[in-house]
Amino acid sequence: MNLNAIISDIMCRVMDKLSSSASDVLLLRRIAGGDELAFSELYQRYHVPIFNYVLRLIRDPKEAEDLLQEIFLAVWRGAYRYREQAQVKTWLYSIAHYQAVSWLRKRRLVTLFEDGVDLYSEGPEHITADIMQRDDVRKALNCLSTKHRAVLELAFVQGMAYKEIAQVVGCPVGTVKSRMCYALRALNGKLKKMGFT
Repeated sequence: MNLNAIISDIMCRVMDKLSSSASDVLLLRRIAGGDELAFSELYQRYHVPIFNYVLRLIRDPKEAEDLLQEIFLAVWRGAYRYREQAQVKTWLYSIAHYQAVSWLRKRRLVTLFEDGVDLYSEGPEHITADIMQRDDVRKALNCLSTKHRAVLELAFVQGMAYKEIAQVVGCPVGTVKSRMCYALRALNGKLKKMGFT
């Protein structure tokens, strides 16, 4: 592949991402006006990755389904409050994060994965989700707190930058970096004890 083809491919991906982000904003504006078709389209775009994120935080498929409905109900009711200060994706994950953390606080759960959890396998994130389900990695992740697992999930599975993660979890960027550093160091230590090099 020559340099021009690589540059062209990168530009196409950037333009797709920008147009997708702009169309998400238009969808939210239409949802704020009560447009059910726009709501359905936004749901179709984001329900699988949002479900997977919530499931990996709370570890309960049935509750994750219920939370998914609550999240999108909050989107329907709160679309008029979106002020375009963050990407729609970031805004959605912020709602999902809040709902999941609230659920965890109520139930005092501190682990992320459990054996036998069947994640959705649609969408591009399923490859990473499948890798993260490996027993060894799952066991190591179980040793981390929810706030540390959340930053790993948002960065490595959802592909968010530190600034976006900070908006989702509601803390300064410096705190996100600190949590990421701690989480990676702790995960590395656990994996080394399990025999990974």
